[in-house]
Amino acid sequence: MQSMKVLRSSITLGIAALALAVVVALALTYIYYNPPGQNKIVTFYTVDAASIQAGDEVRMAGIKVGTVDELSLEADRVRVRTRIRNDAFVGDESQVDVRMLTVVGGYYVNINSIGDTPLDAEPIPLERATMPYNLMQVLADTTKVTENVDPKPINESLNEIQRGLTGTNVEALSAAIDAGNSLMSTIEKQQGQVSAILDVTNEYMRALNEHRDEIAELVRKMSIVTQTLILYGKGLEAQIDGLGEALVALKPVADAYEVHRYEFIEKIRQNQHKFRLFVERNGATVRVLQRAQNLLDRILDAQNSRPALLATDLCIPLPGSAC
Repeated sequence: MQSMKVLRSSITLGIAALALAVVVALALTYIYYNPPGQNKIVTFYTVDAASIQAGDEVRMAGIKVGTVDELSLEADRVRVRTRIRNDAFVGDESQVDVRMLTVVGGYYVNINSIGDTPLDAEPIPLERATMPYNLMQVLADTTKVTENVDPKPINESLNEIQRGLTGTNVEALSAAIDAGNSLMSTIEKQQGQVSAILDVTNEYMRALNEHRDEIAELVRKMSIVTQTLILYGKGLEAQIDGLGEALVALKPVADAYEVHRYEFIEKIRQNQHKFRLFVERNGATVRVLQRAQNLLDRILDAQNSRPALLATDLCIPLPGSAC
């Protein structure tokens, strides 16, 4: 009898523990799907919900504010319901876009809150919901872009290209390609020479940079010389004008010389003969004076009273008479 009571007591405790575990599990499940403080419902519509599933994160400005609660299929769209924090403000013009969570996969819903009036229970329409990259949609959009293109001109252009690449034109094209390859081979072979030329150019530019001050000074001096030549050129021009005027003034004298030229030449020859005789006599006189000076020098040397410097000790070179 005692053993039956103990058995009943153990069964009762087991049932009670199991019931408590079920209640705790249900409570945790409810809290998981209905977190405290996340009772605001935001609904939006989309035409492609392949990248969305219940439990995905909902973010605003990069901060998690809730999760995707439910997806339901309607006639021509998908209704997505999210549950976010009560303190998260969602404007009446808000936009939704689904973004990739990581490189390897996964998505999250991003709500871009726009507007000053709360969204409340109004759903976000299709026009303000953006899904990730969709290959089928891209192909469909491409078809829309090209559906109004006239293919006839394109076909004619392709036919012209095909005709241009037949016959001798193919050989010409091959020759042009071979010439280009030969040119590139030559450039590759002369790469060392090009590098040497570039090195010399760099060295030249470095030398110019190091002697910048000297070059600036040279330019300054060249400008001074240029300006001086300009000034002296103007003076020379004035002198040439004056010389021309002098020659014009001497024209009567030249005319008179032309008339009496032979008489004038004869007189010059006579005077030249007289001057030659004077020079010869002057040379003899100079020699006599030199002998006299030497005699006096010997006398003065004997008396140690010779002047320190005489005029004859100096020599002034003249044209045709060197010292």
